[in-house]
Amino acid sequence: MFVLDVDDLREVVNDIGSKISNPDEQFEKINYILERNYCIQLPRGLKYASTEKFGDVVSSPLVYERAINAILKRRILKGETKVIIKNPRALYRIGILGYDETIRLDLTVEGNVGNFFAASCNFDGVWIVKGNAENGLADKGYKGTIVVEGFATELAGQNNQATEFSNGVDILVRKGCMERAMGQARGGSLVTFGAGYNSGLYMSGGTLLNLDRPGKSFGPGMVGGTIYSPEGTTAGEGAKAVKLTRSDYTNIVQTLRKFKNELDIHGLERLSPENPKILLTSTINSVDTYDLRDFIKIVPKDK
Repeated sequence: MFVLDVDDLREVVNDIGSKISNPDEQFEKINYILERNYCIQLPRGLKYASTEKFGDVVSSPLVYERAINAILKRRILKGETKVIIKNPRALYRIGILGYDETIRLDLTVEGNVGNFFAASCNFDGVWIVKGNAENGLADKGYKGTIVVEGFATELAGQNNQATEFSNGVDILVRKGCMERAMGQARGGSLVTFGAGYNSGLYMSGGTLLNLDRPGKSFGPGMVGGTIYSPEGTTAGEGAKAVKLTRSDYTNIVQTLRKFKNELDIHGLERLSPENPKILLTSTINSVDTYDLRDFIKIVPKDK
């Protein structure tokens, strides 16, 4: 198992910044240490982008984002399949690896992640965020399983992909999502305990299962996919709310089964219109009963 503590990178960069003020020299020194310690190099274009946007290199979060992703790719190339990232402090765009071929990786992030964590991800394994996730969680994700133990802000699961070689990312957010969860999703699934306004916006595929508070204007402009949410949830323009059918129980079982261990679900295999209740753990210390007779389905209006 490989452990990457981002504070180790910060210590190096801050030390360089305390001794060197020239951006060119800062960049060369950072690259020297990254090559020595991690066998990676930052592209020269990053120096120009950092200087233009942040005034120098050591003040630039771009350095950390690119370095973390490059270190991950280097470890994967060496055959590593289990990685822990410590002290991310809501850094943007980490976990963006850009592999066309599916990789095997279990990743645990101890802390909050910023915008676009795991964007374009394509992996077998489980990525766990022991904190919150900001906008664009797993944006345009192709494959993988992601568990967020905190909450996610806007656009969780946005552009979730379904292609000839992938089915999309399966995401669990324990403390709920803000607006536009699964916006423009084409596949995959999102299980969440609360979802905000306009969730399911322009959905064309996939499943959004909201197990907590009713939401407003779910599914505006949707042309496919399925949303399940408690009664009281309102459908957006172009969508409609209908009652669950027997096939919906099957779909919900298949969706929840992906997180059976994480949610400690009881009664899942018996779930049906005749046995509509399940018991599961929404958060670490909260065990609740859910009765699917209290849920509705939101689909495109012409479906």
